[in-house]
Amino acid sequence: MNITRYKNIFLFAYIGIIIVGLALLFFFKPSFGIDFTGGALIEIRPKQPIELGQLRETIEGSYPDRGVIVQSSAQNQFIIRAKVPGGEFDQFKNKVVEAIPDAEILRHENIGATVGKTLTQKSIYGVILACILIIFYLAYAFRGIPGIIPSWAFGVIAVLALIHDLIFTIASYAVIGHFTGFELEGITVVAILTILGFSVHDTIVVFDRIRENLIKYPHLDIAQNTNNSINETLARSLNTSLTVIVVLISMYMLGGTTIKPFVLILTIGMAIGTYSSIFIASPLLVKYGEYIGKHSK
Repeated sequence: MNITRYKNIFLFAYIGIIIVGLALLFFFKPSFGIDFTGGALIEIRPKQPIELGQLRETIEGSYPDRGVIVQSSAQNQFIIRAKVPGGEFDQFKNKVVEAIPDAEILRHENIGATVGKTLTQKSIYGVILACILIIFYLAYAFRGIPGIIPSWAFGVIAVLALIHDLIFTIASYAVIGHFTGFELEGITVVAILTILGFSVHDTIVVFDRIRENLIKYPHLDIAQNTNNSINETLARSLNTSLTVIVVLISMYMLGGTTIKPFVLILTIGMAIGTYSSIFIASPLLVKYGEYIGKHSK
């Protein structure tokens, strides 16, 4: 399987996916949950046992169009969250009491917009910091590699592939969320950071084999060594990713409503992360290596 032979096609696809992804994000702006926008949180404990699905229907019917989320926190104990402005907090609380009159209110909080803004900033800083640390780690791990490719290039190329993964994942999630009502919440940020780790891990596996082959076969050029490395690690990467994706699909189909957004964004990210490690990061490395080789001569 000669993947590096078609590197230009994969690189055009890389640019195309980024452009299309940004366009989709512009037209299908992601909907942010109350973790980002602020809202109300009420934790209740009904005196009579009630099913989660029944409670969710009751609450959503009493207070529709507010992005109501109902989660189980303990046995017959539930957390209700909704996008409610500060001035409507008491009204929302009264609606919950009317819908479940025998419920004991354990706590009630008004999550202000400043909390949402802080979380948004920390999420962005977390992703940026992760990318910077990835570059430094790979620059250190691949120090002393033979050839003309500097060690820091491995880190930068891995981050370029990550940017592709993030844009594709968030754009796909935004489009799906437009039709399903899924929102970006704090838990989806955790999923995005998990995707970063998984994608980098898969890329490092391929890059490490490229490093080994560059040492073992110095007479071969970067394209040949990279293509051999991809073929040697392809089965391992696909088997590992497919195993995870099958589990995630099972969780999505059989799991509760509240975990579906988390599982969905993980599934998309795992799939595109595997693709980018093979068809994006490696061709980028070959292209850069050929560019350096041409200009060094």
